[in-house]
Amino acid sequence: MRYTEIDLQIEDIMWFGVDTNGCIFACTSAGIANVPEFVCKSKEQTEFIEDYFTKELEKTTSAILEAPYVDNPLMRDATGLAEKGVFSFDAVTDNSEYDREYVKIASPKTPIRYAALPDDIKKLLQEHTVPVDAAKEKYICVKHAY
Repeated sequence: MRYTEIDLQIEDIMWFGVDTNGCIFACTSAGIANVPEFVCKSKEQTEFIEDYFTKELEKTTSAILEAPYVDNPLMRDATGLAEKGVFSFDAVTDNSEYDREYVKIASPKTPIRYAALPDDIKKLLQEHTVPVDAAKEKYICVKHAY
């Protein structure tokens, strides 16, 4: 099933991308940030990928916080993903010039690479390449599906 424009406004969607260096990053939309077409085309695929990174992948590194730590579910998820090698970005919510974009909140000390992922996950992520460098960028902007 496809994510609709209404779904994007009411759900906090966590989606995963591959940067130009083959590093994995996660974005949480908060119902306000742009969500790319490759995410919208299949809820099931997006949720399967999320389950892999949040539930199956083991922690292998330490997290580097890019934002002040606040003990809440978002920061715990971002830190947990960074400890698994995934860069974590969240929707910008402060009405700044970066509205509808994502800001980096946690980085892995040692990033996981696309090439190291299981074949089934690589196949699902093969169209998820975004022309950014997750290690260097503070903000990510993607083209909205709608």
